[in-house]
Amino acid sequence: MSADPEEEDVLMSEFDSVLNTPPPRLAIEEMVAMDLDADLAEIKKPISPTPFTPETIEQLFTSSAILKDNGVQFERRTEGIWLLTYKEQNYTVTFYPNVFDEMPSIRFMSFGNPLFEELLKAVLV
Repeated sequence: MSADPEEEDVLMSEFDSVLNTPPPRLAIEEMVAMDLDADLAEIKKPISPTPFTPETIEQLFTSSAILKDNGVQFERRTEGIWLLTYKEQNYTVTFYPNVFDEMPSIRFMSFGNPLFEELLKAVLV
């Protein structure tokens, strides 16, 4: 079943036209640009401040009656630095990122720190 020669020429012409037409790259580039613009807009949005300031966390931990009842003791060493005694271990700790930046040998007591998390669980129990 061969096609009519004229019909075959038309089909081959259409086939060549499809092959010679470049893919719609402009549309893809536009989509990528739109996604990039949306991502940049999302990144540039201001991050809402956390309700947990270092001062608040320090106050809650160092004055907690529950922690004291669980044998946790905080003794102020200097401004922003505490000696924490817990389970017969002593730790020099701070609740302030700027103090930790200056003294990375002390423990930074914040979310993600295992000791902080353990004391937080003790308060919740």
